Order: sequence, then C-alpha cells, then structure tokens
Amino acid sequence: EVESTRASGVGQGFETKADEHGIKTVIEYKERDGKTYKLTKRVKETVLTSWTNTNIQARTHMAKFGKAARSDAATERHLVVRSEEDIPVVLSTRLTAQALVKDEAE
Repeated sequence: EVESTRASGVGQGFETKADEHGIKTVIEYKERDGKTYKLTKRVKETVLTSWTNTNIQARTHMAKFGKAARSDAATERHLVVRSEEDIPVVLSTRLTAQALVKDEAE
C-alpha cells in the first residue's frame, strides 16, 4: 500500500489508505527522554451518512397561511417560539434489524 504523509502537526508519521474493511494503519514517531519511539495504531474508519427529507426542506420555504398570514409580524413574534437547540435524530440500524427479525419470527 502507498503511504501518505499525515496532515496533522502532532508528531511525524504516516497513514495508510483504508482497506476494504475500513481499517487503516497510523504510524507515528514520538520522542521521549531523548529516545525515538514508533507507535503503530490500527484504526477503523466508519462513514456516517445523514439525510433530510425533501418535504421537510420544502415546508421551511412555504408561504404563510391562515391567521399568521393575516396578522402583522409584531403580533406573530409573540406567538411563535423557535427552538434554540438543534435536535439530531439518529436511527440505529441495529434496532431496525432486531425489529425485522422479530417480525419474521412471528
């Protein structure tokens, strides 16, 4: 495998490309007490994909309707409370697989 120089400035080292299982080897050289040590780590890379429903994105740009369309902006500001924190929803694939197995068993 071809090794590439690490981009991070923490020590000198190399990283190999991930294999078909997502495992790569990280080699670092660190100096302690006047001696140079070679650290070899095996790291598994995982790729997390996230998606957003296109209908949800379309609703954010919808025109106002009903009571909100008839009232002025100052009145509406008192009625609408927007959440300040971002709430991510991550579905576990393990739980989904367990549910499928239960359904097939029944």
